[in-house]
Amino acid sequence: MTAPLDAAPPAGGVERWLLLRGLAREQRHWGAFPGLLASALGAEVGGIDLPGAGTENERRCPTTIRGIVDDTRARWLRDRAEGRWNLLGISLGGMVAMDWAAAYPSDFGRVVLVNTSAGNLAAPWERMDLAIVPQLVAAARSDDLARRERIVLGFTSRLAPDLDRVAETWAGYAKDRPLRVETLLRQIFAATRFRAPKSLGVRALVVAGARDPLAHPVCAERLAAHFHAPLAVHPGAGHDLPLDDGPWLAETVRSWRDG
Repeated sequence: MTAPLDAAPPAGGVERWLLLRGLAREQRHWGAFPGLLASALGAEVGGIDLPGAGTENERRCPTTIRGIVDDTRARWLRDRAEGRWNLLGISLGGMVAMDWAAAYPSDFGRVVLVNTSAGNLAAPWERMDLAIVPQLVAAARSDDLARRERIVLGFTSRLAPDLDRVAETWAGYAKDRPLRVETLLRQIFAATRFRAPKSLGVRALVVAGARDPLAHPVCAERLAAHFHAPLAVHPGAGHDLPLDDGPWLAETVRSWRDG
């Protein structure tokens, strides 16, 4: 039986974390991170794909963050297990996490926002370093999926080893579950229009990579100040912090939870 859309999660029981990936990404792009987080927290960790990506790649993506929230939430409510749920989102997933927590604060006890931003707290050139535009264009023009992924990894990752191997793996994901150009454009449109809510209604942690060209650390600083939340900054990581230093991110979440 499907849970009503205003239902609070069952109280007590197992601690669970729901992970939300970002622009043009799906659950498999988390790589080893879910296992690292589960081990650090002693919790159950899993992901769900945003509409138009991964398992949902045949479906149309809404053009607003709230639309993405409601689509994703309806599927989560339908399938969720009992437990004490928390939420972690990166990039576009972080925007979805913010809006979800604000709109439905009883769904989660905690929320972690990683390398994300909001249009009312940062200028467009702070939300994305314009210096990477040539690389974005090069990636868009490439018909070779592995080369395309390698170009993108060149500006999203700063520390991960063997990016050629990662690119080959991620190219396999793109071939297996291709992301439509329409989906990418609709995701971008939703992201550019997103504004941070006044408050989240749940405990929050903001995390940033100091070398992120897609969401400058100032975006995280302003989000933390806006939500009166603690801020953790990795000194060397880029945008894909779970790929660059998953153990650090998992330990940072554990330290905050237990603090």
